[in-house]
Amino acid sequence: MSRKRILVADDEPKLTRLLAESLGGEDREVVTARTAEEAWRLFDDGGADLVLTDLRMESEEAGLELLRRVQAARPGTPTILMTAFATIKAGVRALELGAAEYLVKPVRFRALQETVDRLLAERESPPPAPAGDLPHTFDDILVGTHPGMRRIYELLPRVVASNSTVLVTGESGTGKEVIARAIHRASPRAGGPFVRVNCAALVETLLESELFGIEKGVATDVAARPGKFEQADGGTILLDEIGDMAPGTQAKVLRVLQEREFERVGGSRTIAVDLRVIAATHRDLGAMVAAGGFRQDLYYRLDVIRLDLPPLRERLDDLELYARYFLGRLAGRAGVAARVLAPEALARLREHTWPGNMRELENVLERALVLSTGERIGLADLPPLGQPVVAAGAAGDHPFVLPAGGVSLEALERDLLVQALERSGGNKSAAARLLGLTRRTLGYRLQKHGLAGGAEADSAGKEAPRSAAKRSRGGASSGKERAGGARERRGRK
Repeated sequence: MSRKRILVADDEPKLTRLLAESLGGEDREVVTARTAEEAWRLFDDGGADLVLTDLRMESEEAGLELLRRVQAARPGTPTILMTAFATIKAGVRALELGAAEYLVKPVRFRALQETVDRLLAERESPPPAPAGDLPHTFDDILVGTHPGMRRIYELLPRVVASNSTVLVTGESGTGKEVIARAIHRASPRAGGPFVRVNCAALVETLLESELFGIEKGVATDVAARPGKFEQADGGTILLDEIGDMAPGTQAKVLRVLQEREFERVGGSRTIAVDLRVIAATHRDLGAMVAAGGFRQDLYYRLDVIRLDLPPLRERLDDLELYARYFLGRLAGRAGVAARVLAPEALARLREHTWPGNMRELENVLERALVLSTGERIGLADLPPLGQPVVAAGAAGDHPFVLPAGGVSLEALERDLLVQALERSGGNKSAAARLLGLTRRTLGYRLQKHGLAGGAEADSAGKEAPRSAAKRSRGGASSGKERAGGARERRGRK
């Protein structure tokens, strides 16, 4: 077997040396360069079996230019692009130009070694080239240093090329819809519609007509109307907050995922659609399946590709990066000069727990931008940043503080029920105690939200005969006691 030649281009000497030591060996020669121009000369002179290049060296897109020249000279040369300043646009552009992988720094050496091994092995018997190119229409969203976000942005360029169902999870305000729209805009379906449905905003009957449409004559003066699935034909549909979907509707959505067909409400004609489904939720669907609140078969159909968005409180190291991004975008939208955060203002933002996540950060910065008068946003320009949840204590304290943007009582109640069931391991009596309810009231509320099912329903069914018998015995005893009481009263008279 001939010795493989690996070309490494990066302007960080220490990293370049570590990469050379990690990737070299008896059957591999590693040559290094500090600039894209130097790397191109080495490639033009002796070629390479694999190229590993940084994105930014002597210029912001030096790595992309090196990638373009390498692929133009010797198409199919395995090339890995890596960067600490990752954007989705750059990732998709790299794949367009022929990159085999797009990695976010810091480099994970073991994973990189496995990738290099795989790419060199594939070069011996290359797979068929994929058909078509991907458009590069992702928003420029910075990744930061959080491992969860780096992993998402490494995956996204490959996710957009597929037609698989995507499940985006994360707390409210973390950017689930932003990710969904970005996937659509960068996918081969970008020319088709993007349709969003908020599953938590409508009751079951209205949600079904919204999703599937309705036929003329179902009710008086009702005209035929296509639903969201029809409207999304040829494009992408986002089923937002799918964890709040009623069980009856879940069964019908399952059929669409399996067969890509359905009937309108009140109709008998089967309608076929060609669309991609992206679902989003802030709930733990796995826990809901265990508690009987979500269909297991639908969960598995949704959970093909999962993207978990971490909350902002776990990404505080990147807060300054996100703040600069939002301030730049907001200033451009408002037509005012860009502002920067004063150190004390940034420190205050880092102390906040950010229950509203990225959406809350953007709102806070927009207000600060409007109220500030100088070039810097100081502590006085920030709105009050209170805690959304406080411990119950002295009289008058509230266990919850209403968020500024309000809250859906229905969604809040359902979420508390699910949490109580999770914490109690499905024990309804314990869950009722946690919520300060009677077991009967808990059962009513579980039924109301579609959470009473599965093993719990079976358990309740087994208890029913015993309860009925107990009531019967209790009734007989009560009758005897009433009769005895009457005799005693007559005796006293």
